[in-house]
Amino acid sequence: KWLEWINEAKYTANNETFDVGRTCLRAIRNFSLGTEPLKCGLDSEVSNGNGSLMRILPVAYYAIENKLKDFEVLELVKKLSSITHAHDISIMGCYIYTRLVMFLLNGKDKYSAYSMTKCVDYTMCSEEAQRAYERLLKEDIAKCKMKDIKSSGYVVDTLEACLWLILNTENYKEAVIGAINLGEDTDTIGAL
Repeated sequence: KWLEWINEAKYTANNETFDVGRTCLRAIRNFSLGTEPLKCGLDSEVSNGNGSLMRILPVAYYAIENKLKDFEVLELVKKLSSITHAHDISIMGCYIYTRLVMFLLNGKDKYSAYSMTKCVDYTMCSEEAQRAYERLLKEDIAKCKMKDIKSSGYVVDTLEACLWLILNTENYKEAVIGAINLGEDTDTIGAL
């Protein structure tokens, strides 16, 4: 289906494919050349865009419905992220987001969910990945000033912007307007 989307603009709203990230594009190309899906993703440090983060949400629903254990959630996140984004920084970002959403789906308010997400054991992720998310997990991202929030396509920036908006707005409308006001990758941040 991704090949149909790229090559034929299938599944698009206006028969046009646009804004395809380089990492996703290269992973889809790998697949078109016969690479196994779970080996298509790029694993270099410069391949940590937010492409896998913006499609990881269904994992949280699946994990709750099937009562997955933490290690099973991580393994599923790793597989789904690795289709396009196989670097540990991307995988850890997807795991953080999935766990946050799981806490929310289990009835926690946004502040409690964030607090609980910070307490999850991330030691199974590389030290490099853990360092990348230190501001998010060891500090309180909500207390950052807007000028200190980046909203680029880098997965860490995207996740920080998403959580900053959730924690600093009171409703969906405010969060979407906030994503627009941050600029840069507004569509992905708004969707998250």
